Order: sequence, then structure tokens, then C-alpha cells
Amino acid sequence: MSSAQAADEAFMVKASQMLQVDGLPGVLISNRPWRELALEAVTHLQTTRAQIYVRHGQLVRIQRKEDGSPFIDALTDATLKGILGRCMNFVKMMARGPVHVAPPDNVVKDILTMGEWPFPPLDSIIEFPIFRPDGTLIDTPGYDAVTRSVYVPLASLKIPPVPEQPTEEDIINAQALIDEAIGEFPYENQASHANAIGLMLTPLIRQSINGHVPLALIDATRPGTGKSLLAETVALIATGRKAEMMTAPYDDDEWRKRIASTLSEGATIIIIDNVKAKIQAASLDAALTSSTVKERILGQSKNGVYAQHATWMATGNNIQIGGDLPRRSYWIRMDAHTDKPWTRGNFKHNLYEWVPLHRGELIAALLTLARAWYAAGCPKATVPQMGSFQPWADTIGGILAHCWIDGFLSNLNELYEQGDDDAKQWAVFLHTWRDFYGDQPVLVSTLTKDIKSGSFDDGDTGLGVASLYNALPDEVSDTKKGDFKRKLGKALSARIGTQFDESGLHLIKAGADTRSGAVYWSVAGLQVSQDAIPQKEEISYINTPLEGLGGGLSGDIPLKNDLDREENKPAKPANLQVFQGLAVDEAGQPLQHFQIVMTPRGEGFITVNLPRCVNVALYLSQEEVSFRTEAEIAQIQPLHQAAGPDEWPYNIASLTDEHILQLGYPSRAALGYPPPSPPLDSLQ
Repeated sequence: MSSAQAADEAFMVKASQMLQVDGLPGVLISNRPWRELALEAVTHLQTTRAQIYVRHGQLVRIQRKEDGSPFIDALTDATLKGILGRCMNFVKMMARGPVHVAPPDNVVKDILTMGEWPFPPLDSIIEFPIFRPDGTLIDTPGYDAVTRSVYVPLASLKIPPVPEQPTEEDIINAQALIDEAIGEFPYENQASHANAIGLMLTPLIRQSINGHVPLALIDATRPGTGKSLLAETVALIATGRKAEMMTAPYDDDEWRKRIASTLSEGATIIIIDNVKAKIQAASLDAALTSSTVKERILGQSKNGVYAQHATWMATGNNIQIGGDLPRRSYWIRMDAHTDKPWTRGNFKHNLYEWVPLHRGELIAALLTLARAWYAAGCPKATVPQMGSFQPWADTIGGILAHCWIDGFLSNLNELYEQGDDDAKQWAVFLHTWRDFYGDQPVLVSTLTKDIKSGSFDDGDTGLGVASLYNALPDEVSDTKKGDFKRKLGKALSARIGTQFDESGLHLIKAGADTRSGAVYWSVAGLQVSQDAIPQKEEISYINTPLEGLGGGLSGDIPLKNDLDREENKPAKPANLQVFQGLAVDEAGQPLQHFQIVMTPRGEGFITVNLPRCVNVALYLSQEEVSFRTEAEIAQIQPLHQAAGPDEWPYNIASLTDEHILQLGYPSRAALGYPPPSPPLDSLQ
């Protein structure tokens, strides 16, 4: 063996020893491609069980802040380089022999840009035991593949054993301890008390719910009643520390940024504290009904996608909510019945001190209530309908009912009535509009001019332009700021077909100006007189099928008129008649309101855009056309339209309470018309 060969062999022996320093794996940097070195490094990260996860196309890790709170941290070049250097040895062969080196930048960058990694996916961090969808409990620290979460409790958290089959005595004792924590708040009614317990349970069962969780509105009549204290008590139990409070931004862009920033760290408790102005933000509405939130990553050209599994709360005095928020919230209302509620005393505990000391026991008490329900087979309870929040309502409502806690969500209707100030304002505006313009279609430019004229009116003209100005909803009340005409047009477009109050008033597009293409708007109502419903033998139907493919239907589209002239006893209308229709999908679900104009010759024209890829079939009679309501038309459901008009099968579905709610009515009584009349039966 030559001296050179002997030296090389000695170098390799030394390199092998250096690669295994401290019992760590090693990567030998040689003339191999960078991709091979990167793959080898990733393999070593797996074998060393480095706490690295994948979240929506990013490598992340879990870190703790100074207060001990865990958060999800996206890996950068620097942080990944540090992890690689701590988890493995990098050795490079130099002329003088092998030497230890830092992880090469090319290897670091290649790992970050792989796009696919063999690390587990991560959605959220949990700091307390939670239930999986099958009812099993996650109570061992570490990663859980089912919920894609990491349980990282504080070292000080000690939770007493939770019985597998809780007895009545276990449930009673658990309720007593929960009452120690939140029983002294001045709830306005039993519903608010039950909703507060439901709020406490929500973080523990959030991951087991296949759906979304609404916003808890913790509301009071006066300051100092205990709203923020209740919210912080929930946070103290769930996380062991006071929650970071978020103030309510004033514009939607800021809402979007703050929501994304909070969720980017894996927050499980989000509190919007001390709300003073109305809460109305499309970004908040969207976040509450989304599983993920997307936002551009600061300093990068790509978006970050963050899981949304948080429990949301908002606190304030006489909170006002607008937009879609009323139906995405539930209400915890407090009233101390005193003008200085902050002066009350003689409470059992200082919750800021008592809750952290008894946190483990309180978590065990809440888990006992939930486990009792799971052990009983998850019996269903009668709870109000909440749309996409129904799985949450069914789960929390089931737990509370099984544990003899009544009143959950029983104040929802009161919340809808008192909280949806936006709907009330638009109802007043549409009533004023209709009183002023009647059935006359109006351009936005005309409406804008009349409203602005009303801002200078002395108000003595009776039902005039001043009334239009005074009835403007808050959303568009500032006629001098920005492009008012554009803002008003966008607000009208956002409410096409939305029905307001029991009269069913709603906006419709009533055609377009032939020269400018500007849209005409009109306000339509749905009130129907029972006396106007004809007898079955007097009905002659007009089959008016339309089919929209791809781009939807728009403009003046003639409707086929199959009216039997011999059987049509009533005289033809002397003038144009306008009536309302409702496009339905193949399952009969309502999609879009629209208007039809009938000419004296019986020709029909649709005067509004319909949704993309919608099949529309209307069944109207010349006699019933002026009073048949949208809800009645919605019941007539074509199963398919492929075989031609002579072979179409039909199925008439009954109008259920759920359908009524989907149509925008609070109840069957609010529809203003009787159950489906006999003539509909002739279509079966």
C-alpha cells in the first residue's frame, strides 16, 4: 500500500469517526449531487425524530414564547440550518483531512423547496386533553395522527383520572365544580348559563366535530359585569394562562390580516375584547365557516394557508352585529341589575388565582360531562337548527341535555331579532324605496341622485327624497365619502334576493338600459292573499323550461308558452305583468330569485342573470301567475330535463321547516300564504 493510499484510508477512518460524534448520524459532503445530500439529511431528521411537521406546503416546528405558550413557527433557512446542525454531523473531506462543517446552504434550500416531505401533517396545537371524532381521549403528550395535532401540556398540569363510565354522582360532582368557576356570573337567563358551559366544553371537543364552531358573544348591559372575566376563565382552563386579546379592527382588510396572523401561530382560543362598534366583517364571517384561512406570507410572494380550529369569543356591552354574523353566533348575556356592577363583592373566588390552581380538576370535570355522553352512545338532543354549525350544536347540546343542563341555544331567535341591526336597516330602506318608487324600476344613478337630494331636503315634503336619505342603512349612509354611487351599487348587488322581515321584501334586477347597459333595480314583495288561490279545475299551466349552460342565462330570453287557448278562460292581461320566480337546482334547493315580464300575447322574458350551470323549470298558470310565490314554485322539482317536455318526470316535495329557513323566513307563519294548493298535485 502506498503512502498516499494509507493517508486516504486514515482520512476515511477519521471521517467515519467524525460522522458519528455524539452518537448522531452524519452526512459526508463529497462530489455527490446536492439532491442526494438533501435526501440523506431528511432521512436523518426522521431517524432522530426531529420535531418537524408539514403545514399546507411549509415545514414548521413548535416553539414556546416567554410566557410558555406554544406556537407554530415556519422554518426559515436559518432555523432549518440550526436544526440540521444539532441533529446530525456534516463532514467535508479537505486536503488536510476531514473537517466538521456547517450544513451547506444548498442542502438547506433544497430541503425547504422539496414540496413533499416525509414529516407528519400538522393542523393545530392543543394544551389540554381533547376527544377524537370516535370519542376516544387524547391525553398523552405528543403528535396525534387522527386529529393532526400535537398535545403539549404545561409540565405543571395534573389531571385527575376521568371515569370511563361516569355515574350520576360523577356528573353531579363535575357540575358542582364547574359551577364553582362560572356559577356566580349574572346570566340574564338559563340559556346564557347553558351557553357558557357549552363554551367551556367547546375547546375540548372541537377536534371531534366535523364542522364549524360559531362565535360566542359574551354581552352585558353595562361595563364591569364580568364579560372579559368569563372569556379569560375559559382561556385559563384551556391553556393555563390569560388569553391574548384582539381588538376589533375597523376595516375588513385589517380583520383579514389579524385573523391570519393569529391562526398562523396555531391559536386555539381567540378573544375579540371590549367591542365598541358594530362587528361586521366579511373576513370574520368567512373564517367562522372555513376550515382554513389563506393570507399572503409577509415578505414573500406566496400565500400561507392556516387551519382554523379555534374557539372564538367576543366581549362587549350591548354588542351590535351585522352582515352574516347573527347566524354565525350564539349569545351569553349578562345583567347584574345594578348601575355599578363593578362594585359587587362577596364572590367565592378570585378566578384569576383560583382557576390556575384547580385547572386540572376543572378539565377533568368538563371531560367527565363529555365522556358521559360518549359512553351513553351520543344520544341526540333537540336543539335549534344552525346550518353549517349543526354538528357543533348537536354535540354540545347532546352533552348538556344528557347531563340535565337545559336551555342551550334557546335564546337564538332573540339574538337574531336584536342583533341583526343590518337586516332591520335594510328592511326599513326597502319599505321606503317601495313607498317612494312603487313598482317602477330604478337605475342606481337615479337612486343616488334622489338620495343625495334628500340630504338637503328639509324633511317637510312628506314621503319624498328626504325619507330615502334618512332610511339609508349604516353601510351606505355616508353619501359624501368616496364613490357613493359605486358603493351603493355594490351593496344592492350583495343583497339580490335577500328577503327582509316578514313581508319578504327583496331586491331584484328589473332589466337593463338599452343604451348604457346600466341595471334597473326594483323592490318586490311576497305577500299573498289566500282568497286569490283558484280552484283546481280553473288552472291551465304554462310550461316554461329554460336551460343555462356554463355562462348562465341573462338578458331578455323568451319563455315557451304552452297555454291552451281553449282552456284559458280568463282574458289576456291588458298590460305587462311582472311576477317573481325562483331558480332551483336538481335537488330542489333555491338558487336565485328572478323576475319574469309577461306581455299581452303571453310571451315571457327573464330580466336578470341566473347562476352558472343552472337548470331552471317554472310551472305557472295564467291565472296563478300574479300570486304564486317563490316558495311554492320551489316545491316543484324537475328530476331531469333530458328526455324532452313530454317525458319529464316530476316529484313535488313538501315545504319543510328547513326549506322555509333556507328561503329566508323565520317561520312557516311568516310566509304569508297557506300550504301548497291542490293544483300542484296535477303535476305528479
